[in-house]
Amino acid sequence: MTCKLDTNDALEYDSLENGYKSEITSMPLRRGQILETAFETYTIGSRLGSGGAGTVYSATDSDGNAHAIKVLIRDRATRNVLKRFRNEIHFCSKDVPKNIIHVTDQGLTEAREPFYVMPRYSGSLRKLMQRRIEPVNVLPFFGQMLDGVGAAHLLGVCHRDLKPENVLHDEVSGVLVIADFGIARFKEEDLLTAVETRNDERLANFVYAAPEQRVRNRDVSAVADVYALGLMLNEMFTGEVPQGAGYRHILTVAQDFSYLDGIVEQMIQQDPAARLASIDLIKVQLIARGNDFITRQKLSQLKKEVIPEASIDDPFVTNPIRIERVADYQGGRLVFELSAPPPPNWIMAFHNLGYYPAEMGSEPSSFAIHGTNASVPIRTEDAAQTVVNHAKNYVDRANAAYREMLVRAQEVQLAQQREALRRRIEEQERRARVLGRIQL
Repeated sequence: MTCKLDTNDALEYDSLENGYKSEITSMPLRRGQILETAFETYTIGSRLGSGGAGTVYSATDSDGNAHAIKVLIRDRATRNVLKRFRNEIHFCSKDVPKNIIHVTDQGLTEAREPFYVMPRYSGSLRKLMQRRIEPVNVLPFFGQMLDGVGAAHLLGVCHRDLKPENVLHDEVSGVLVIADFGIARFKEEDLLTAVETRNDERLANFVYAAPEQRVRNRDVSAVADVYALGLMLNEMFTGEVPQGAGYRHILTVAQDFSYLDGIVEQMIQQDPAARLASIDLIKVQLIARGNDFITRQKLSQLKKEVIPEASIDDPFVTNPIRIERVADYQGGRLVFELSAPPPPNWIMAFHNLGYYPAEMGSEPSSFAIHGTNASVPIRTEDAAQTVVNHAKNYVDRANAAYREMLVRAQEVQLAQQREALRRRIEEQERRARVLGRIQL
């Protein structure tokens, strides 16, 4: 896939809990200092983390609500860094899915340093893993990570700096969000220098980088995120990050989830072309093994937003049919103008509403619908207003019936797809077992 944000030449940021502290030459913000935006004021609290070009602070707004504020260090705000910072703000300010960090405000400090505001999270995946995640809870957490990264990929954005510190956690809701979009904490040349000089301290910061990110002039695509996610999935169970052959497998700590070892292996292949090629393929593998809480996603063709696969992406559900006006009365028939030509299934739902209050001869089945015109006979002139009132009710009920029809069809289709996936994976594993036992 093509990525909109090139994070390889971007703002560096790391949490202090990761042990990496950069030398900051710009004057840091003081506790109690006030930052203003067009509509809000924020009071700075403690410094939460810093990196090569940015610092993150805790803050409260005028109502006392907690936030985190990321400030770009002026002395290091190169043209590329400014562009990446702007890209991150633009991407995360949109109506992003719940598993992607949301930028809620932005502005400039008194020193003309750009900053943005985001929700304050109580922890990160790193802290969760330090406390140890129970095996039964790993995949629900991992599913949220897949949703966040998968949504970004569908929107054309590759993260390319995924690590536990960049996965934030809300203790109250249990929600995980992917943070630090568009601001890789290392540049290509920095990474290459670290690898080539075997600087162990710096190399520790690149443990989740895919092999292609360590090679000069290599393309880095969405499968770099797949690689990092595979490392983290294994680490969430075992506490260890796979490095080369002989790493600790999930089987050794959670036998019920041993099937994940094969998935991890497909995700962390050294050759990018040999990995699972998308987040959706990872989800397919998990769904096929009975993890029904894992949901696939799609890009809405109507709003260009990422939505769950089960969502109804239909223009007549998003914008239901309505009666615009009574267009005419001719030949004993009232003529209504509809907001759009309804599809055949909507018309069928309208005609089959069953028994509802109606004037005799003006029931739903007696309506003739062609394009945006719907006409119905009326027996007397005095019945016209009553027929109009009933017609508005019929349209509302037809909209509901049409949506329910689509929901039922979608449920059946998804159930059939999941069963087909389960059978396919089961057959693949059976084939592998049989062939593995044969000796010549």
